[in-house]
Amino acid sequence: MEEPITQSFFSLPNLPPEMMEEILLRLPVKSLKRFKCVCTSWRSLISETLFTLKHALMLEASKATTYKKSPYGVITTSRYHLKSCCVHSLHNEPMANVLEHDGELLGRDYYQVVGTCNGLVCFHVDYNKSFYLWNPTIKVQRRLPCSDLETGDEVVVNYGFGYDESEDDYKIVALLQQRQLLKTEAMVYSTRQKLWRRSSSNTCFPSGVVLANKSRSGICMNGTLNWAATHSSSSVSTIISYDMSRDVFNELHGPGCCKRGYFTLTLGDLRGCLSMVCYCQGANADVWVMNEFGERESWSKLLSIPGLTDFVRPLWISRGLVVLLEFRSGLALYNCANGKFQYPVSDGLSGCRDAKVYVKTLVSPSDL
Repeated sequence: MEEPITQSFFSLPNLPPEMMEEILLRLPVKSLKRFKCVCTSWRSLISETLFTLKHALMLEASKATTYKKSPYGVITTSRYHLKSCCVHSLHNEPMANVLEHDGELLGRDYYQVVGTCNGLVCFHVDYNKSFYLWNPTIKVQRRLPCSDLETGDEVVVNYGFGYDESEDDYKIVALLQQRQLLKTEAMVYSTRQKLWRRSSSNTCFPSGVVLANKSRSGICMNGTLNWAATHSSSSVSTIISYDMSRDVFNELHGPGCCKRGYFTLTLGDLRGCLSMVCYCQGANADVWVMNEFGERESWSKLLSIPGLTDFVRPLWISRGLVVLLEFRSGLALYNCANGKFQYPVSDGLSGCRDAKVYVKTLVSPSDL
C-alpha cells in the first residue's frame, strides 16, 4: 500500500529568499499582482519600493530583447481624451482593448505627455501649470509642486522626464529657449528634493543651437535626456543631451547621412537604443539607431519606410520587424516584410495628438 502524501500540493517551495526574489523579478506585473495573495512574505517583498524599482529597471534594460507578449503599453492623448492600450493587443489581436482614462486624473483637461520612465508617465497640465506622475498599470497618481516657469510668446519650452540612477531620483527638465536671443535656460525638478532649481553655472547649453519644434519631449536614455536640434548658422542637425547626474549638456552627432538632402525631425527609443528619423529628399523615412549610446560610429540604419514626407515617430518594433508608428492623425502598424500599412490600428486610438510607450511596472508615484 502506498504511503499517504502528507505535504500539501500547494505548499511553497523551500528556496533561499535571494533565489525566490530573482524568480519573482522576472515575472510580469499581472503575475506579481496575483502572487501578492500567495503569502504574507511574498506580499511584503513585492510591495517593497526597492523590489518594484529593481523590477522596473530589469524591464527597461531588456528592451533590446522583444518578447512574444511584451510588457509594454502605449498611452495616447488627444484634446480632452486620455487612452491606453497594450502593445501586444495592437500587434496580435483583431480587436484591441482600448482603455479610456478620462476623469482618472483631473477630469477632462488638456494633458501634455512630458515623458515615460520605469512605468511612470509624466504629464504637464496647462491650466494650473502643474506636473503629475501617474502609473497607468496600478492607477496611482501624484501631483508635483507647481512650476514657476516664465513663459511667453517669445519663449519655447521643451520638457523631458527621466530617472537618475546615481541619485535614485526622478527628474523633470524644462528647457526655456528665447528664440530671438538664441538663449536657453534649463530648470530641473527633483522628486527627491521636491523642488525646482535653475541649472548650475557649470551647465552650459551649446550656443547657436535651436531645439526642433517637433522634437517634443526629451528621450530618456542611459541617465540622459535627448532632444533633436539644429545649428542656427548652418541648419545642420544635431542632438542635445543632458546628463542628469553630472548636470551638464553635451552635443551628440547624428548619422552621417543627415546632411544635405536630408532633414531630421524626431528622436525616439527603439529596443533600448536612441533612434532618429531622417527624411531622404521626400522619398523615404530612414530609421537609424545608436547601438552604443554616445558612440558616433555605432549608428546603423534599422529600416526604411517609403513614401513618408511628414511627421512620423517609431514607437515600438517587434522581432518580426512590425513597427508601431505615430502619425499626426493616429497610430499605424508597418510590416517591413511586405511593405504594408495597417491604419488605423484601432478606431479607439485614431486622432491622437501624442503617443508614448511605457513599461508595465509596479512603481508607485506615492513612494517617491
